[in-house]
Amino acid sequence: MYVLVVGGGQIGGHVAQLLLASGCQVTIIEPREAALARVRQDSPGSLIVAGSGTDPAVLEAAGAARADVVCAVTGADETNLTIATMAKFEFGVGRVLARVNNPRNRWLFEADLGVDLAVNQAELMAQLVVEGIRLT
Repeated sequence: MYVLVVGGGQIGGHVAQLLLASGCQVTIIEPREAALARVRQDSPGSLIVAGSGTDPAVLEAAGAARADVVCAVTGADETNLTIATMAKFEFGVGRVLARVNNPRNRWLFEADLGVDLAVNQAELMAQLVVEGIRLT
């Protein structure tokens, strides 16, 4: 399975490592030089593309048209939503996952904007905390 991970920060880097360990072919797109250096070191075996995931030419160069899955996991909701929309509607990616950074923006991350699965980390963490409190 070919997975394109857009965002090579802590979350994107970790996602890439897990995918590589499960046998996926992974390409990571990241514009920041410091993050690129870390991803190169932490995710050997992945292809690294320097550039912005909101640039159609960068997505094309990274192989978005042949990706089975695109994971938009940058730290900016507007970036993740833009990537998801382009991946789904411009490149025809079958499965698009997007990180929601601000829970107030969750309502935007829907199928009609190209998102198959929205991962709302604040909501997940809040639910775990509430569940932990209930167990005590």
